[in-house]
Amino acid sequence: MQKLPVGMQDFESIREKGFLYVDKTQKIVDLVENGTRYFLSRPRRFGKSLTLSTMQAMFQGKAELFKGLYAEEWVKSQSSNPLSVLHLDMSGISDYKNDREFEESFISYLKDYIYINDIDVEIKNSAGDFLRSIILNLYKKYGKVVVLIDEYDKPILDNITSTENAKTMRDKLHSIYNIIKNCDKYIYFLFITGISKFSKTGVFSAMNNLLDISFANEYSDIVGYTQKELEEYFADWIDDTASSLNEK
Repeated sequence: MQKLPVGMQDFESIREKGFLYVDKTQKIVDLVENGTRYFLSRPRRFGKSLTLSTMQAMFQGKAELFKGLYAEEWVKSQSSNPLSVLHLDMSGISDYKNDREFEESFISYLKDYIYINDIDVEIKNSAGDFLRSIILNLYKKYGKVVVLIDEYDKPILDNITSTENAKTMRDKLHSIYNIIKNCDKYIYFLFITGISKFSKTGVFSAMNNLLDISFANEYSDIVGYTQKELEEYFADWIDDTASSLNEK
């Protein structure tokens, strides 16, 4: 039996190490071919991060990871023209008590990004200016950029017990995400995930081009597992568990 990827959300690691992966790439290819700006709301631990990780590998043309999956041919064609991907995980920004500390933490997070991706970008004191500089430099070097944002509302939810702090984080995020709106012409594809609907937070008031697929029937199973998928992919595990229970 294939090992279960419990707690894993990195597509590349799951595929390289031979863990079980439920193929959701048909839905992702459909998204990419039919639009460019999306938003998806789901609870935590529902597969949002894995979906973005899969998208990143697809746009980067990592064809070897998609052998046997629906998107295999799509990624092969992409491998000759890979795109730069700016993948922002807002849950990775921590250790802050106010908006200034949050901005410093975000800048530190972006520093790690430019180091890992070997981008020559002047470090700014403003998180928004720094983010804009990264997007522009990626565009100049590689062409249009793919932007993936995971847990966009995490800083707000971390302060949900304090109305004042939550509003402060909302305003700070609004200014940062507005940078992405202003860089729209440099962005090839944008996908944002979160727990709360973006229309409820006021964070994306300027970003009126997002298509909310949270309740779209055709994408209802882009994360999570359907009954059919459980029976197809987890058959061995279900049989093994049933046998163990019968023996008892």
